[in-house]
Amino acid sequence: MQAINNLDELLETLAECSGQEFVQLATRLDLQAEDFEEYTFWDSDTYTRNCISRNEEYELILLCWEADHETPVHCHNGEECWVYALQGDMEEIRYQSKSNSDHDIYESERGLMKEGSVAYMHDSMGFHSLHNNSGARAMTLHLYMKPIPSCRVYDDEKNQFIRKEMVYTTEQGKKL
Repeated sequence: MQAINNLDELLETLAECSGQEFVQLATRLDLQAEDFEEYTFWDSDTYTRNCISRNEEYELILLCWEADHETPVHCHNGEECWVYALQGDMEEIRYQSKSNSDHDIYESERGLMKEGSVAYMHDSMGFHSLHNNSGARAMTLHLYMKPIPSCRVYDDEKNQFIRKEMVYTTEQGKKL
């Protein structure tokens, strides 16, 4: 299969995708960070969630990370997720719960996502968090098979998962 080399090709391909075609699409990505310039937005306090495209079938979001930014431990509300390391290296940490408890989770796996690599996540695999430990800015492209309006996020203070509504920092390049 032919590589997808730019954002326009990706958006055209996404418009024609359904079901298992998303799996093949994720393996064809060969994208450059410069192609996403109009969608980048940085915040010194937290990573940003920048929606590029969304419909009932998928959600494509660019996350922009300053050094040391990280997500909380979270699920994907039952949806499939592919993460493409667009710029920089990221660390992914996966977690499992003991006895299906919302209070007792433990780290089960840790891995480095090198620039240009793709990671896959689904709730059947547990929970995960992403960390920019690279010491520099990073960008990751997230493709969800269906949009995720909310998900469960681990609250360290309460020592349990809570439901959190997902919000964007920008949508189609415009700050919200």
